[in-house]
Amino acid sequence: MFATEVCGYTYLVTLTRFQINARKHPNSSAKTQLAHSPPLVPYFIPGLGSTITFSNQNIGAYWKWLQCQAARYRQDAFAIILAGVHTNFIFSEAGISAVFKSRQLSREKLDQQLGMNVLGMSKEDSVKAFPYDVAEKEKSSVARIYSEHLLSSSAVNALTSKFMETFRAELESDASLSEGVEVDLYDFLWKKVFVSSTTAQCGSTLLEMFPDFSTDYQVWEDSLLGLLFGTPRLFARSAYAARDASVKKLEAWLEAGYSKPLKDGEDPEWEPNFGAKVMRKRHDYYHQQELSIHGQAGFDLIALGGIISNATPASGWLLLHILSPTSPSDFRSRIMDELESSRKNDGSLDIPSLIRLPLLNSAFHEVLRLYVDLLVVRQVDSSVALGGHYVKQGEQVMAPTWMTHRNPAFFENPEVFDPERFLTRDAETGKIGFSIAGLGGKYFPFGGGHYMCPGRTFAKQEVLGTVAVLLLNFDIDFVGYTGQGSGKHGFPGIKKGYAGNQVVGIEGDMRVRIKKRISGM
Repeated sequence: MFATEVCGYTYLVTLTRFQINARKHPNSSAKTQLAHSPPLVPYFIPGLGSTITFSNQNIGAYWKWLQCQAARYRQDAFAIILAGVHTNFIFSEAGISAVFKSRQLSREKLDQQLGMNVLGMSKEDSVKAFPYDVAEKEKSSVARIYSEHLLSSSAVNALTSKFMETFRAELESDASLSEGVEVDLYDFLWKKVFVSSTTAQCGSTLLEMFPDFSTDYQVWEDSLLGLLFGTPRLFARSAYAARDASVKKLEAWLEAGYSKPLKDGEDPEWEPNFGAKVMRKRHDYYHQQELSIHGQAGFDLIALGGIISNATPASGWLLLHILSPTSPSDFRSRIMDELESSRKNDGSLDIPSLIRLPLLNSAFHEVLRLYVDLLVVRQVDSSVALGGHYVKQGEQVMAPTWMTHRNPAFFENPEVFDPERFLTRDAETGKIGFSIAGLGGKYFPFGGGHYMCPGRTFAKQEVLGTVAVLLLNFDIDFVGYTGQGSGKHGFPGIKKGYAGNQVVGIEGDMRVRIKKRISGM
């Protein structure tokens, strides 16, 4: 009885405070207003706050509710109590841009939490792996490593080349494709891309040692956010088991690789034990930071996940829309015309040409707009105004892509997949192009600011390369939809998961008949 009274009193007080603050400060983006704290959404349970409602695994449900409240109270930011932390959701264009630029926000504590919960690191390892500062110029840092060995043109091109080589080899080795076979498209794609991406990034030895590595990895990937939020082991036994098994296998792989060092002076772009150069540079960083072998394995797990967990479903969504009979009737043929123009005389792909194709790139960005549920999360190190929103030291800031990517004020018919959304036409020449310029705080599928996704360039080339290889070298015919797709006419829907799942998973699949063309590959 007492608990019921406490909950009732808590809700009444927080509701009253919310109503007063929301009506007192509508539309924080108004230039005439001083910055103020986002109104706190009312809740029943002290300490727990809105944690349960926010944890709704029907992706988009919480954001749709918040959008309704935003329209009702004319707000572009709200706050909630999330697992005891005062958390500010900011979804105004100016506010999000300010989040990306602010020096009063950081992510190290959150990264350390990820290290312990998601990667199974000890507290000591997580602090070493995600330090507040690596100030000495002579020392390496993850940001510096990515700048030199993942974002540079030469590094990206080398990684893309190895991925494409391995992906083609995976397809060539599948004898059933020569005769033609019916497959569930995304299931087929995930397996092929997993092998190709893992090999390009980590070398061939990992999967030779552990051919079943994908089994535990996929369970861990699906459970990642639940682990991050600290779901007790009692309620997520399979998630913790998959995490621990994946880390243990990576430990064995690291030890095997360390026992076969490169010769002095050797520094290839790729080698079978540790794969791409960026991975070896990461391993140098691990030794600099004196990480245990267990901590190193966890850090490599998230490096692998950063690529596979997003590029693979993005490839899947793009292919599903290109091949779906529910898409515009000329969509596939126009994509094929573009892809043919990027094919070289020897049949290989001209990657620089591929990443400039207007319709393909517009459709790619439309996939990211519609299917990315990213939470840009920052801790507030010192109180600051962010585009009209005042946040206090010790609080947390989240910028959710769902609230802007699906905002009708920013994008017309935001719930509809429109492959031409980002096409442009030159006023003088009439030439068709594509552009995402000027979308700043409205469209940010890779995050923004200092912490912007370092693998974004490779991910794009991987997605477009995957789609191009399949469509140019195989006849793929739609058979029907399978599973529990919740989209229009049975089109695959969004897989259940926690908010902030980045590129959302695919629920259901598309049955296709795929056959290698005689002139293909």
